[in-house]
Amino acid sequence: MTTAEDRRKVNKDAGFSLVELLIAVVILAIIVIPLMNLFVSSNRINIKSRQTLRATTVAQDIMEGLKAYDIEEIKTQFADPSSGFYVIDSRLIKGSVAEETGLEVDPSGNPAPGLYVFSMRQLSMQGSEYDAKIEVDGRGYMTGTLTHDNEFNDAALADARSIDKENGTFVEAEKYRQAALASVFKDSDIKNDIENRLRAAGVSDVMLTSEFQKIQDAVHYKNLHTFFDQFSRTIEIELSVSAEVDEDGRPKADMVVTQTYDFTYSLLDGTTKVVSTKGDIGSGYVVNAMPCGRITKTKDDKINVNLFYYPLYDATTPDKITDKIIVRNGSGADLNLLIAKQRHEKEDVSNPGMPDLSDPEYLSDPQLMAAEQAYKAAVEIQDGLGAAHDKEKFFLKTNLGLNLVGKNYLAGAPLELPAQFTVNGTNMDLSGGSDMNIFTLDGVRSPMGRAAAPGEATELIYDVTVSVYKEGAADSGFPDDMRMVVIGGSTTN
Repeated sequence: MTTAEDRRKVNKDAGFSLVELLIAVVILAIIVIPLMNLFVSSNRINIKSRQTLRATTVAQDIMEGLKAYDIEEIKTQFADPSSGFYVIDSRLIKGSVAEETGLEVDPSGNPAPGLYVFSMRQLSMQGSEYDAKIEVDGRGYMTGTLTHDNEFNDAALADARSIDKENGTFVEAEKYRQAALASVFKDSDIKNDIENRLRAAGVSDVMLTSEFQKIQDAVHYKNLHTFFDQFSRTIEIELSVSAEVDEDGRPKADMVVTQTYDFTYSLLDGTTKVVSTKGDIGSGYVVNAMPCGRITKTKDDKINVNLFYYPLYDATTPDKITDKIIVRNGSGADLNLLIAKQRHEKEDVSNPGMPDLSDPEYLSDPQLMAAEQAYKAAVEIQDGLGAAHDKEKFFLKTNLGLNLVGKNYLAGAPLELPAQFTVNGTNMDLSGGSDMNIFTLDGVRSPMGRAAAPGEATELIYDVTVSVYKEGAADSGFPDDMRMVVIGGSTTN
């Protein structure tokens, strides 16, 4: 009897038998079918991952867009998207946007004040479409409760949103004002006068230099009134049309800042000497037409200008305006203007995170309260020709009328503020009826001239939850089983 192997040796062209072929096919099927399922599952996972990645991109784009606007601006965009919708690129929205009622209600069944819910339908991202729900919640920040990650906005310097520190922003550094004060003592008349006073007090010529330095070191911005008869400062912001254009062909705006201090000193001979200084040329710290970058216009053709400065306090003359801020807008664009006072503090090296109480210039809370109550500033906003700027063409957000100590120091007492500053000659106090676009930086959006309405949303900080769903979820009430991505945070986090 011959075997299959013997027959193949005889017939070189002989193949596998039918049984052998069937066995091979079965073995191959056993191996390939699971691999095919693996390939199909992998493809499904890849498709889902791409969908989730696109949904996450949508959520992140919405979150970043929200950070650029306050509550009122967000509500306006959703209520009237045709007038300009910038929370997310409007070209990505094939469907519609809408402002909904609050998810929660008060005891009377009305929508919870301070909670806003917005929806977007048919957001298109790389061929995929989604619906989105946005919850903006400012309630915790209005009440000061700690139901969120960030405390009520009572910091010494209110947080400013979406600031481009490289363009359109001037921050007065300690080195600038120290250089301005140092330059006064380099004036020959004042220097000679101080030396003559020292000689009259019995100081030898050998000791003049060291004693002169002691006097200079003893004078700082907390006790200026003990050395100078008067002092004041003018901060000038010049805005002009730039030669550079943005990607849409619109001209940018150039910004330069000049800061001038005036110190009046009484000489021994009975005359007075006024030193006008922009800083210490010798040290190189001079604020004279200091460039602050080229500002790109916002989508609504405005420019953002930000000024942070240390107030020039003078408790001895409470009716005197010591700081004058002039903004000359020759850019042709409307202004979003932020002016904020800073508090001088040095960190205690032995107690990190705490102010150095031994710093001679440090103002304790009671001292700062007294200085703030006496402080006055004048703001002039002009057009390019030096005339008063149309009040409808600028929005000013400022803490000029608010104490830098913060609400904690007031211990719940009613906040009564004097008329601490003027804008284009108009007093801005809490009892007036001004209709200028001026807003405080106390955490609650409240135009100066009226108290905040009950439940009014916060100006600077609020919590945000952005949920992205499968297409059609908005029509179904945003069910949980259609939700793909949820991200949360706040405008400060």
